Amino acid sequence: MPHGLLTRSGIRVLIVAIVLSATAYARNPGDIAPRKDYARVAEALETFIEHQMKDKQLPSLSIALVDDQQIVWARGFGYADPDKKIPATAATVYRIGSVSKLFTDIGIMQMVEKGKIDLDAPVSTYIPEFKPDNQFGKPITLRQLMSHRSGLLRESPVGHYFDPTEPTLKDTVLSMNGLPLVYPPETRVKYSNVGVATVGYVLERMNGERFPAYLKKAVLGPLAMESSAFEPEPKLMQNLAKAYEWSYDGRVWEAPKFQLGTAPAGNMYSTVTDLSLFISALFAQGRGRNGQVIKPESLKEMLTPQFPSAGGPRNFGLGFVLNQLDGHRLVGHGGAVYGFATEIQILPDDKIGAVAVTTMDSSNAAVSHITNQALRLMLALKAGKDLPPIAETEPIPPEQIGSLAGRYGEGDKAIDLIARDGNLFAYWVNGGYEMRLRKLGSDLIADGRIAYGLRITPETGGLTINGEHYQRAESTKEPAVPDDWKGLIGEYGWDHDVLYILERNGKLTSLIEWYEYEPLEQISRDMFRYPTRGLYDKEDLIFRRDASGRATEVKVGGVVFRRRGHPSAAADLRRNP
Repeated sequence: MPHGLLTRSGIRVLIVAIVLSATAYARNPGDIAPRKDYARVAEALETFIEHQMKDKQLPSLSIALVDDQQIVWARGFGYADPDKKIPATAATVYRIGSVSKLFTDIGIMQMVEKGKIDLDAPVSTYIPEFKPDNQFGKPITLRQLMSHRSGLLRESPVGHYFDPTEPTLKDTVLSMNGLPLVYPPETRVKYSNVGVATVGYVLERMNGERFPAYLKKAVLGPLAMESSAFEPEPKLMQNLAKAYEWSYDGRVWEAPKFQLGTAPAGNMYSTVTDLSLFISALFAQGRGRNGQVIKPESLKEMLTPQFPSAGGPRNFGLGFVLNQLDGHRLVGHGGAVYGFATEIQILPDDKIGAVAVTTMDSSNAAVSHITNQALRLMLALKAGKDLPPIAETEPIPPEQIGSLAGRYGEGDKAIDLIARDGNLFAYWVNGGYEMRLRKLGSDLIADGRIAYGLRITPETGGLTINGEHYQRAESTKEPAVPDDWKGLIGEYGWDHDVLYILERNGKLTSLIEWYEYEPLEQISRDMFRYPTRGLYDKEDLIFRRDASGRATEVKVGGVVFRRRGHPSAAADLRRNP
């Protein structure tokens, strides 16, 4: 059982604390009162955020709104430390996960401006000993790494997301040597944390200075981000919010605090007010409070789609995720790291932005929903229009939960509605997240910590989803589990992040990083493969068995997960800090 596991009564106490703190708006030091014209926006968002925190059981949340060069409102909700009743404020320090990548990439662009780095030169020009197994002929470049088109694995064998040993950046990056690429460079978006760690190691090598110290001087300093760093500085750790992990079965526990080996990709600490200075610098064509950070033409290139013909679920510039919100150009990034969830969303043509962070693991859908609504309110205000109402969902009545539970559709094109703990969850049988459903008018909508927006219309004998009808399926018997799979099923990895191998819907399935279910394609007796989507897009799982046929470990890409409770794992699996 993970260290710090909350009981159900403890969870109830935590929820009460959240509600009391959210509804008692004291002007805490560090908060910024709304600018006069933004008072109605702040009022609408306060009500919405309080509802979201109560519904999603978020211990704390901080948010800031930026209008060009000014923070027009910033506030904390809930408790940065629920045990000590320390309120969250706009000055609370959080880990911001993959939002870190934007600052690492800016550091590279500075070097490009000085003529010291070429984005399109082989990365081996700067790290000659970096030698992953590239059988495709086209060399890996910094441009590919910064836009997730290198074809590298998501995680490295050393210093990966699960690794609590805090190795050096050099050891993390060079542990990729000899590991094959998943895709040919430039052909497909494949998100890679070790890819951006490699970008950071280039900065470390080229400047002869540890990455955290160099980034603080070269990027964070000119931005005047004084409450930000890529390492746990004592003054920041004093104000670091306490964060929590959770699982589908209702458990909640305190998140670990170890430093990631892939630090340039996800190890930054910051506040929403510091991140607001970064947003303002983007509106000022790359100029921060303490000087020019990058040139306007460099910023323009970062916000331009890279390799736009490459396949994949997202469109990247250099670091930035590129999207649209109601027809407006939207740029930014999300971050999720052990207990924290961050969203920074910017409308560069409108010169407005929003950033929010919470302390409940991977609650990015909830945080993104909040920042999206904030931007819509800000757009209406600037256009002189009435503020749009924010639709709030409601619980599904218990009798409707019972009547809707079941399978709809057939084969891989089917969806299960699952009743559990008084809620209804949707799960596509071909994999993904379990999405909690709520009522929105006569429809159901995915509205939880990790998913928002899927609309389902119940009908007689079925459902309509995205305009397509799904007929209720008759009860079917799942196929028997093959004997060869029985030795593979079980738990692997660390207390702070367990990999589950199970059978679901007649397929051997992985539940990885607590929330993502993916059915596996069998390649051989002991080799399986993830589908071409998700966190571990097309990566292989290779099981190693003992003489009895029971797996003792599984290697996902380059990461070895040892079976939990097996003697060989005892020396390697560390408990939660």
